[in-house]
Amino acid sequence: MPILFVFMWKNILNIHEKIKQDWRLLALVSYILVASLTLILQEIQQGQKGEALDGLLFTLASILATLVVTTFSFVFVALQLASVQFSPRIIRSFFEYDHFSRFFLWSFLACVAFLLLLQYFHFSDASLIYPKFGIIGAFYLIVLVFPLFIHHIVDNINASSITQNIAQRTVKEIEFLYDNVGEIPQKQEVLKINALKSGYLDSINFDELMALVPAENRSPIKIKPHIGSFVLEGSVLADICYLPEDKEFFEQRLLAFSHCFEINKFRSYKQDIPFGIRQLVDIAIKAISPAVNDPTTALNCIDYLGQIIKKAALSQNMSKQAKVMLSRSIFIREFTFEQMVDLAFDQIYFWGKEDYIVVRHLIKTISHLLPFVPEQEKLLVLIRQIEDFELNYLHEGSPQNGPFIRKEHRNSLRDYLLEFYQKAIYQIDTFDSSMPELIKTQQKYAKYVQLLRNVKE
Repeated sequence: MPILFVFMWKNILNIHEKIKQDWRLLALVSYILVASLTLILQEIQQGQKGEALDGLLFTLASILATLVVTTFSFVFVALQLASVQFSPRIIRSFFEYDHFSRFFLWSFLACVAFLLLLQYFHFSDASLIYPKFGIIGAFYLIVLVFPLFIHHIVDNINASSITQNIAQRTVKEIEFLYDNVGEIPQKQEVLKINALKSGYLDSINFDELMALVPAENRSPIKIKPHIGSFVLEGSVLADICYLPEDKEFFEQRLLAFSHCFEINKFRSYKQDIPFGIRQLVDIAIKAISPAVNDPTTALNCIDYLGQIIKKAALSQNMSKQAKVMLSRSIFIREFTFEQMVDLAFDQIYFWGKEDYIVVRHLIKTISHLLPFVPEQEKLLVLIRQIEDFELNYLHEGSPQNGPFIRKEHRNSLRDYLLEFYQKAIYQIDTFDSSMPELIKTQQKYAKYVQLLRNVKE
């Protein structure tokens, strides 16, 4: 029953998207809907003859006109800002290719004109069907179309939507101008679950996937992309390494398997842990750029990235859902702790390595994470992250190859680096480690501690 409901909902969304792609179809559907509601209202409540509805019609016309003027004022400001950030050419494509925006503007103006004409030609009698048609139409636009338009604008002014729309229009032009070269040959030892459209792998419907796979599945299913990865239409989402006797069973369900993968133009937090990290990193990078110059925001992002990495360090390497899937021989590809740490800190250091405040805060954040690492492998990941910053020049008395000219900046970094070395040594002792790399690191850091204590300028 839940699968049937999801399938029906997907079909409704697909129909909705097809209608949105043509303003003429939009207008036709809207007209039929409003006309049907008007006929129902006329049948239920005909109205008293001789009672004029001029006041109501004028009020609705005023509301519609105000909404159009106010909304498009904000829209043009948003487009102006977007054109500065992305490209001035997106303003032209906003109305030329956006059928829903055209429908919104002309339907509101048409309804205002209709309401005013009813008053001018004295067709506002409550017993007539004409004013009811105008009233239902106005309420339809205000209550349904207007909120949908606001959602549509917020959705389409996004960078992902802009880039997707450009790509889709260009692909359609290529399809129109050129013929395909033919099918791409594929190996036959595995069945491939292919993406039905291009976009970001937003999530996987695990319940639906479990329902399709036998309880005692002997044919491993290996999911290829991470959640949040961009996939191309027709690209491989998963390989089914089938046994000969299971081939027909899986072949009949390939399309159903493809529907288990939710592909959208946006990434979301659902099942996509790196998406939150990516957003904080983007905010931090933009904050430390010369154009924005807001290092406090960058430090705030680093703090919360530390909170995320701490939670990841205290969590098991495999998610609960991945364990359940493994019982059916379904292998999910997930981000490792090392990949999360790299994603969280690498780019911020690259763009902020000449700002000692940013570098110092990165060292401080990673130092604070060390006591919360319950596994030696994860501890090694954090140690390698600091070593990737290549701060060995601070071990020298007067470093010539470092980016920081002022000695007070270098001394401040040395204090924080010294704290990191001491905490790392203590944490390795806590594990009573037998890992050769950690033992070498502990010995190396003991020398670094002595160097840093004697190297203050």
